[in-house]
Amino acid sequence: MPSPSPPVISSQHNPHFKRWLSLLETPGIKRHQQCLVSGERIVTELIKHAPKSIIELLIASRNSHPQPITMDFTGTKHHLANSLFQQLDIFGTHAPLAISRIPTLPPYNLTGPPKGLEVLCPMGDPGNLGSLLRGCWIFGVDQVILMNESVHPFHPKVIRASSGAVFLLSLNRGCSMGELGQPEIARWITALDIGGANASTWAWEGDTRLLIGEEGMGIPPVSFAQRLTIPQVQTTIPLNASVAGHIAIYAYRQHHPFKTQE
Repeated sequence: MPSPSPPVISSQHNPHFKRWLSLLETPGIKRHQQCLVSGERIVTELIKHAPKSIIELLIASRNSHPQPITMDFTGTKHHLANSLFQQLDIFGTHAPLAISRIPTLPPYNLTGPPKGLEVLCPMGDPGNLGSLLRGCWIFGVDQVILMNESVHPFHPKVIRASSGAVFLLSLNRGCSMGELGQPEIARWITALDIGGANASTWAWEGDTRLLIGEEGMGIPPVSFAQRLTIPQVQTTIPLNASVAGHIAIYAYRQHHPFKTQE
């Protein structure tokens, strides 16, 4: 005898659905300390490597038949009417969505010297931040420090653009951009700017705290320890902030390669 069909959430007034919908924006993420994760590969990796972080799995009613991604998850599963699921599946993945707990981001002491490669991020654009976080993971950044001006790192668009790297990095809370002018903070910062030493030929120190500005915001007029730039043939159009960050981090790695396992 076939098993009965699972109940389907079909009302927009359902309290669970209201909570999930709120996770599409920063206020809801902060209020519930949860995030919405989309993308079959990212969700599958979370289930595999951090199953305890996942609170619920959301499945469209049209996909009620068991799938590998749903069979591997033993926690709570909710089936949603297709119209409701589409409101949550903002990237049109059609794959199950995960509701995950988000970690607490500890405050980072910026008055002390850097340890390894640290990246300061004030990026308010989710796509830019997500892309930069992806590069930080790929190139082995030791610490990511999110400035107050930064978009929430567990915004759905950041998670998507980071390809899930946001769950793997060591993330910390910094201060506001305005506070970087304090001498005890500024003395440790290398800023990526439109003017300065050539980032590709600069003798990078192993312990570097790199500030990558946001497009439009720029870098504050502060006496940082060092300012670096990425030379461009055409200067009328600036580099995308995350692209500039990737290039700078790669330049650092040219001087300080990854440690290979013997």
